[in-house]
Amino acid sequence: DEDPKADKPKVDEECDENEEDKDYHRSDPQIAICLDCLRNNGQSGDNVVKGLMKKFIRCSTRVTVGTIKKFLSLKLKLPSSYELDVLCNGEIMGKDHTMEFIYMTRWRLRGENFRCQNCSSSQVCSQDGTFYQSYPMVLQYRPRIDFG
Repeated sequence: DEDPKADKPKVDEECDENEEDKDYHRSDPQIAICLDCLRNNGQSGDNVVKGLMKKFIRCSTRVTVGTIKKFLSLKLKLPSSYELDVLCNGEIMGKDHTMEFIYMTRWRLRGENFRCQNCSSSQVCSQDGTFYQSYPMVLQYRPRIDFG
């Protein structure tokens, strides 16, 4: 009277679903970012936060500032209690802001940064080529400043 499907593990179904998600957003539009350490001029914590050895990264436009903060914390080997501010053009970015949102609303040089992959045009392309960044968007990071 037992159901033959009950003995079968449901792992196969889950594996198929996970195989599709293994893309890790690689097929999303990508953005080049330069992560630059903003020096504090001697404030506390200045010696803890250092510049990255490799400060240029390419990631999905869906990546959030919160993810960038986690990445920086791992790369800089910061304590889990240590908090960072991420800035674009001197303005502190919220942890839920995506790179696309920051690029479209905060990054000042965006009009000059894209060119068509098919014809090297920086204008609107009739070939419907994909556009990519030729210069990275610069984000700065520093220890979180508590204003009391």
